[in-house]
Amino acid sequence: RRGVYSTTASRAMLQAPVFFLPPFLMTAVPWFRNLVARNPSAAVPVTTYLLLVSFGIGLPASVAIFPQMSEIEVNSLERKFQGLRNHKGEEYTTLYFNKGL
Repeated sequence: RRGVYSTTASRAMLQAPVFFLPPFLMTAVPWFRNLVARNPSAAVPVTTYLLLVSFGIGLPASVAIFPQMSEIEVNSLERKFQGLRNHKGEEYTTLYFNKGL
C-alpha cells in the first residue's frame, strides 16, 4: 500500500510542471508570446521545447520527494515477509530498502 501511494504521488509530481509550466510561459513571457504571434508555425517547436524543459524540472523533483533509503515495519508487510530471521535466529522487526535509483 505504501509503495502504491508513493508511486502515485511521484507520478503526480512529475506531471505538475508539464501541465502548468508551458501554458504559463507561453502566455506570461513576452518573448515566447511575441515569437508565436509573429510566426505561428513556431508554436509547436516552442511548446515541445518547453515540455522537455518541464520534464527536466519535474523528473528530479518527483524522484527527490521520497528518501533514497527507507525503512518499514515487518508487521505492515505481506505475510511472506513476516517471521523472517537473521543469521543469529532473531526475527526482523524492521526492514530497510533502497528505492533503486
